[in-house]
Amino acid sequence: MDPSALQSTWFVLLGLVWGLYLVLGGTDLGVGMLVRRTDRRTALRAIGPTWAANDVWLIVAVAATLGAFPGWYAAWTSGLYVPLVVLVGAVMVRHGAIELIEHASPTTQRRATGAIVAASAVTAFGWGVFWAAALTGDLGNASGSGLGALTPVTVVVGLALVALCRVMGMAFLRLRVPASREGLSLLPGALVAVGLVLAATGALLLDAAPGLDASGPLVVVFAAVTVLGLVALVPLARAGWSGRTLLAGTAVTGGGLATVLAVLFPTPIAGPGGVDLATAAAGDTTLTWMLVIALVLVPALLGALAFAYLRFLMAPEGGPRRGIAAAVARAARGTLGELR
Repeated sequence: MDPSALQSTWFVLLGLVWGLYLVLGGTDLGVGMLVRRTDRRTALRAIGPTWAANDVWLIVAVAATLGAFPGWYAAWTSGLYVPLVVLVGAVMVRHGAIELIEHASPTTQRRATGAIVAASAVTAFGWGVFWAAALTGDLGNASGSGLGALTPVTVVVGLALVALCRVMGMAFLRLRVPASREGLSLLPGALVAVGLVLAATGALLLDAAPGLDASGPLVVVFAAVTVLGLVALVPLARAGWSGRTLLAGTAVTGGGLATVLAVLFPTPIAGPGGVDLATAAAGDTTLTWMLVIALVLVPALLGALAFAYLRFLMAPEGGPRRGIAAAVARAARGTLGELR
């Protein structure tokens, strides 16, 4: 059954929200993986004003998936029960450790630092496994504990996302805290990320569920964006351009997810045991009211997030803040200077 225009619209909106989380939240996860390689307080302060706001996109994505496509959500939760519990636990541990680490004893701080590193890596790995399993059909065929979705292919994809998040986090730290550049070399991480992404791509091409169409125009466009980011990642990292490296990592991560979603449409979970969009969707009344709410809330969330980045992150350390106009000007000057 072909999906309706309303169902297709919601699929696109969900892709946008999931992409925002994997790019913005993924960068924060990458910073979390690096808190032992640099000063912990400096690293956490660099993402302090925005990391919780970025994770709001995860809440929005999960809630919108449940509301718009309950069949899709049910297949995820039932097919990946144990991995989902581990993933939720990692998110909780990371949030708790970041919030409470400065109020703990030195011994507990060391343990909490390790917990942030591990939880950040597990979270990125888990989302890589989830999306790869949806594409290969392992999610549709998973049952019981859901550990059957952990195949060599999905594991490689999970590791590739971990490596990408780590590179983006490192580039962000170097961009936000120039003093950290000497201790954080982009090139080794970029080489690992490119190698794992190429391995993951090859594995997915060989193991993708039968019947998927990878020849559509949107698939070609999104794949081209991903390839361009991948090709540029190592040269930019070798040159030490933090801002451009971050943009290249964003293109690979966001373009890769968009490619997966374009290939999956209209079957968000492929394979014989998967689900199709029309069957998994809620009723038209629900989707319509959700769309009205989204048209109000999503721009507001985007505006609040943009304000947070401009107001808190782009202002000079210890410098005066004189409103949004000054913040925009500082952001423009800093970005142009970094990307020149």
